[in-house]
Amino acid sequence: MKILYFASLKENLNTSHDEISVASPVSVAIIKKQLIEKYGDQHFPDNILCAVNHEMANESTKVCESDEVAFFPPVTGG
Repeated sequence: MKILYFASLKENLNTSHDEISVASPVSVAIIKKQLIEKYGDQHFPDNILCAVNHEMANESTKVCESDEVAFFPPVTGG
């Protein structure tokens, strides 16, 4: 499964993507847990945003091995 990182998350992890293998289907929460184990929870706070195949998703969204999952920090504006 391809995992993409954007904005400050990409900079903080020093990578724009990862490839992971999971037994599908699996929830975004399980993927996030694996990434926290790899990189630390400071990079994946509760308010981090996620998209699956270019559509906004939440932690209960189910994904398959062929899906693309993207994580990015919340956006603020003014």
